[in-house]
Amino acid sequence: MINSTDLKHNEYRLIFESLPGLYLILFPDLRIAAVSDSYLKATNTKRDEILGRGIFDVFPDNPSDPNADGVGNLYSSLLLVLKEKIPNTMAVQKYDVRRPESEGGGFEENIGAQ
Repeated sequence: MINSTDLKHNEYRLIFESLPGLYLILFPDLRIAAVSDSYLKATNTKRDEILGRGIFDVFPDNPSDPNADGVGNLYSSLLLVLKEKIPNTMAVQKYDVRRPESEGGGFEENIGAQ
């Protein structure tokens, strides 16, 4: 029987990255620690360009939308989780995703639970 101590770090990483869902792991200082392939595809990002960077540097509010509040809402939720050490479920958010320069740049509307 194989137990979890038999799996190496790299094997866990490969399993996590291939999970069929949008998953992101953050360090306590809100830098991106790990990301699933599905999350990368949904956000038009590349793993080597976002790992180790702050989540709000990678995913800022759309500067063209004066009503953008995704960063503030997510930041408040994450602070609550860090402070209280309890889960927090957010309502569905409008959180525009930056398009790569190769696709014309700017932001693309994205509505979903982040």
